Amino acid sequence: MITRPGYRRDTVIIDSDDKIPNIRNKRRGIGNRTIIRPGSKKETGVSRAVIFNRLTVLDTENAGVVELGEKTLSKLFEVKVPDKTDTKWIDEKNRLIAKYMAQGLTKEEAEAEVKINKPLGRDQRTITKMENIALSNLNTTQKLDEIAEEIAQGRAEGTTDRTLIMRQIAQTIAGINTLSTMTQTELNNLKNMSMAAAIPSDHKTMGLAPAYVDRAYYDKNSGLINLLFVGIYTEYERKGGVATKDYNMNKLVKDFSKKPNGIPAKALSVAYGALSRPKAKDRRYLDLSAGGLISRSQLIKIIGGTPNNINNPMFDITDPDITSLFP
Repeated sequence: MITRPGYRRDTVIIDSDDKIPNIRNKRRGIGNRTIIRPGSKKETGVSRAVIFNRLTVLDTENAGVVELGEKTLSKLFEVKVPDKTDTKWIDEKNRLIAKYMAQGLTKEEAEAEVKINKPLGRDQRTITKMENIALSNLNTTQKLDEIAEEIAQGRAEGTTDRTLIMRQIAQTIAGINTLSTMTQTELNNLKNMSMAAAIPSDHKTMGLAPAYVDRAYYDKNSGLINLLFVGIYTEYERKGGVATKDYNMNKLVKDFSKKPNGIPAKALSVAYGALSRPKAKDRRYLDLSAGGLISRSQLIKIIGGTPNNINNPMFDITDPDITSLFP
């Protein structure tokens, strides 16, 4: 017996007990009543960058040796390089550079002018060949443009491709002068490329095992360390941080020897000078886990409070001023 005052005008009681249909499913057979789907209620997914980072860690732990087929190799190493037979363009470029330098410009300024006012009104012709971008004769801008194109075409999706892309960028920006000589546009392109390729901000994921290193280690691994600084900075922006005069793509190396938060940061070339100071008490070392410089006294304190002190794998220090303190 159902009471619905507004169901039918002047009627408040509806006798429908005998009219309720049998809603039982009359189908025969096993039906789908026993289907179990454990994946129908899964936890919220994580970002692809996190998954990529975990896969890269596994690659590092498993010795990271990969075999590539011809198709993958052609995708990764087939690049456009300047055509040396485009002699008219090369002669015109050299003429313009000589002209600008005669007018008082430096060679770098003349090169920049040629990029804007192109010889013969065009770029130099290019040819396609199989070549590692980072080791090619392309200039830094051209190398980064080629790598950015690979990323845009989805060639940084798989773990193998991402590792190779990361290594190419690292080779391209190796050394202490590469980043310092890049234009602001080039630095912004590098930042955007790093974000798109999910460059890690963790030193172990980057393939750098120790956390505390000296200048000798930097000299052998400058490309990956430079890229790590870029990765740490892009992670800072990804989390809502903004570029300031004290921390930006020109000043990537934090200085923890001065301030607990490492700000103001230093330019890479300035940081390298701190690693190379002749007086031991003034010398600086790199904390790769935090992405910045620490002082000699800070490093000694960290080593002294670590099991096996300087023999712990988290240190790669060959500076005799430090190693002599821990026989």
